[in-house]
Amino acid sequence: MSEFDFDLDHLDFDAAAEKNARQLELADQAAADAAALPDEDDCAGGACKI
Repeated sequence: MSEFDFDLDHLDFDAAAEKNARQLELADQAAADAAALPDEDDCAGGACKI
């Protein structure tokens, strides 16, 4: 057997795609939540305005 012969029958690509989509949704929601926080110290994205 060559090192490039792979048995892909045991992999669940649909479940992996669903998990990836859920993680992207969670990341998008976390980014939206972070962007919605008030800017209390006049610093935007960690760069303070002088």
